[in-house]
Amino acid sequence: MLCGYAFLSDLFALKPLSLAEKARTDTKVNKLVATESGFLVPPKMAPANTVLSHLIFSIKHEGINLEVLSQVLPRLERSDLQAALDAKPSSVPLRKIGCLWENFTGKELIYPKPSGNYTELFDPEKYFTGKDIRIPKWRIIFNGLGSFAYCPVVRKTNTLDDSKVAELFTRLHDTLNALPEELISRTVEWAYLSETRSSFEIERELPSGNKAAQFMTLLKAAASFDALNEDILCDIQNKIVPEFHNQVACYRNIQNWLGSRFGPFSATQVTYVPPAPENLDDLMTGLLKVANEEPESINPLIAASVVSFGFVFLHPFLDGNGRLSRFLIHQQLLHHNAVASDKVVPVSAALLQHERQYLHALEAFSAPCRELWNVTKIDDDNYDFRFNGSLSAYRYWDATVQCEFLLAMIREIVDKFFPEEIQFLQRYDKLYRVMNSRFNVIQKDLDVLVASAVSAGRVSKNIQKKYQYKVPDGFFNDLEAELAAVLSED
Repeated sequence: MLCGYAFLSDLFALKPLSLAEKARTDTKVNKLVATESGFLVPPKMAPANTVLSHLIFSIKHEGINLEVLSQVLPRLERSDLQAALDAKPSSVPLRKIGCLWENFTGKELIYPKPSGNYTELFDPEKYFTGKDIRIPKWRIIFNGLGSFAYCPVVRKTNTLDDSKVAELFTRLHDTLNALPEELISRTVEWAYLSETRSSFEIERELPSGNKAAQFMTLLKAAASFDALNEDILCDIQNKIVPEFHNQVACYRNIQNWLGSRFGPFSATQVTYVPPAPENLDDLMTGLLKVANEEPESINPLIAASVVSFGFVFLHPFLDGNGRLSRFLIHQQLLHHNAVASDKVVPVSAALLQHERQYLHALEAFSAPCRELWNVTKIDDDNYDFRFNGSLSAYRYWDATVQCEFLLAMIREIVDKFFPEEIQFLQRYDKLYRVMNSRFNVIQKDLDVLVASAVSAGRVSKNIQKKYQYKVPDGFFNDLEAELAAVLSED
């Protein structure tokens, strides 16, 4: 028999995206046993066959699932909850249920202030949490990542916990601060350039010089966007997608969608449908509350992940959402003081190297969410979209997978991208000095020849053929010999 959230979802025919684990009774266990698929519950601990009993079980043993609770609590009989509170006014699970019931129904329960300590809605041992907001009537601390209107959930796992995130940001800070003095400006400039190129390349776009320069300027000014709102997002969007016909003054007012482009287009090729435009203002207001939380009130990695992926899942514009979402990673890391204002972490460079994993992180939400929509093709340019789910899917999504992914990407930047770029610059400088002292070659040509050799670890035949009449005799022989000497020093 199903228990807790799984029972309630089945009872009310809900379609929660965040319920990967299901509790069920099992006669082979004599205590609660946690497995990868959910709790095994001994029959003696199974809740009674009532909505309230399963709610209490869920709160006590399975944690807080706002996606399910927001849909179930409005269907809970007020009289049943009132009677339970009258009988056990100090019960922590009942206090949480009462508090949530009032928020999700807009109604009030008769309840005196309880005695005892405040209790947190989300257990900080199990979840990443946000700013504490005290609710005196229930002596409950709302500590979610946002508000009751928009609150993604991030669970702590074996690969994602406070110590691992803190250790990574310490290493990132140390790496940036340990840059050799003579290489600081060039490494930082490389990071900005790498982020710019990679963010466009992920979109399969080759930007013009002006477009790339404008995006790099925007990245360098990311710290100035301390408080985001619709107008500011539109301004950023217009700089990211500067074409006149794409300029925006507000969020989209039509339904958009994402799809694959192979073969004749059909409704089955629609891979993701964001929320309808009439729901955007409310959802974006909730997302921006998370984005504008006080610096360091949310773990910076969690804030960057939730805001970036949350933005792209809401898809508030018709174009440029992906690039803007990656920009928001930098804005959030700066906002929460994880990176100095004159530095940038080239996240898009790592995403480009791991596009399949990036797609998996996106599809962890988008693929099941697509199942909540019925899409019918009317003609080549028009489709009918019918949403069969609950907006709770967009409000209370589980961002754990996305946070784990961003953690892995920043770790790769610290472990691989920065060390490799520093090594490249050091090798380049050594080789350039030697070759420049021996041969009279136009500076821009010498720069290309040395950079190409260091990057490839050899002097290619194509390079030799292309530049054979631009360099003196013996140049390529010396370049190969000195390159080998430089590489052998490491």
